[in-house]
Amino acid sequence: MGLITPDYGLMFWMLVSFSVLLFLLKKFAWKQIIYSIKSREDEVAKALREAEYARNEVAQLQERQAQVVAKAQAERDTILAEAKKTKERILEEANAKAILDSKKMMEQARETISREKEAAQQELKHYASNIILQATERILRSELKNKDKYEEQISSIINEISTQN
Repeated sequence: MGLITPDYGLMFWMLVSFSVLLFLLKKFAWKQIIYSIKSREDEVAKALREAEYARNEVAQLQERQAQVVAKAQAERDTILAEAKKTKERILEEANAKAILDSKKMMEQARETISREKEAAQQELKHYASNIILQATERILRSELKNKDKYEEQISSIINEISTQN
């Protein structure tokens, strides 16, 4: 026979050797192979369960993280709002104090100006009275060189004063 058509003797011995191999595998290795496949299947199932558990935990952690972030943002917004209110209050207080201080300074300036004005007026009056006294003294000296005129003027002044009282 040729390569394309099998010989019956060859087929018989192939069937016998395959049956012996199948018997030996069933007797010694089949249980071990089934056990290995079963344990591998259990490990894969366990790994899938653990992966699902881990996925659930990650989802929960992400949810908690989102809650914490939202809470932190709310607290940040509250703190910023309080800081803004505090800033506005401080600015208002500073403005009020500045206005009050400027009013005080204006009042003090007015008082200082008034005092200096009065002092200048007093000094001017004093200076003017000294000039008038000096001028009067010179005029009187020149006019009163004559004793008779001097006595006449004193008498007339005394008469005027006595008639007024």
